[in-house]
Amino acid sequence: MNRHTLYNKYKRNNESKRFYNSKAWEVCRTNVLRRDYYLCQECLENKVIKAYDVVHHIKPLKDYSKLSLTESNLVSLCHACHSVEESKTEIKERNINVVELESNPEII
Repeated sequence: MNRHTLYNKYKRNNESKRFYNSKAWEVCRTNVLRRDYYLCQECLENKVIKAYDVVHHIKPLKDYSKLSLTESNLVSLCHACHSVEESKTEIKERNINVVELESNPEII
């Protein structure tokens, strides 16, 4: 069993599984891929050309179901960029405070 099959079987909820298997999602996803030229938009912003792997919901599907088929809420991403976006979402959901620190200026 590959990782996608395992995820679908044991982790993905049935409602989202039905959504991702729907004809409406297939059509919307194809439209977004064509709009984005089948390229990762985050990489493209950084002047790197990389093929897409995932069509990502900018505002999460579980929280914004009304935006599930809104093309402006969807973006094509590679796996690396998608992982970064998902981790940002996870940090927000957990209410984890991230503090960025700078080093002390050198004393001469």
